[in-house]
Amino acid sequence: MAEAIDKKYLEGLLFKSSKAKKTEDGTVHIPTERPLTPADVLDWKDNGPTVTIVTGDGQKHVVKKAAKGKE
Repeated sequence: MAEAIDKKYLEGLLFKSSKAKKTEDGTVHIPTERPLTPADVLDWKDNGPTVTIVTGDGQKHVVKKAAKGKE
């Protein structure tokens, strides 16, 4: 099992998805956003000054480590 990502790197990142809602004309999908959790992370890599994060909603985030606190 891969090492879990530190939650400090996920601060301010969003997981984007949609919810289906039935209407008179059929079904529509309403966009939703919520804070990213460690369970949403498919893979991540420590690149020295940055961390690259790939999430379940298909996004790739590059986060600077210096901006997220001391190592």
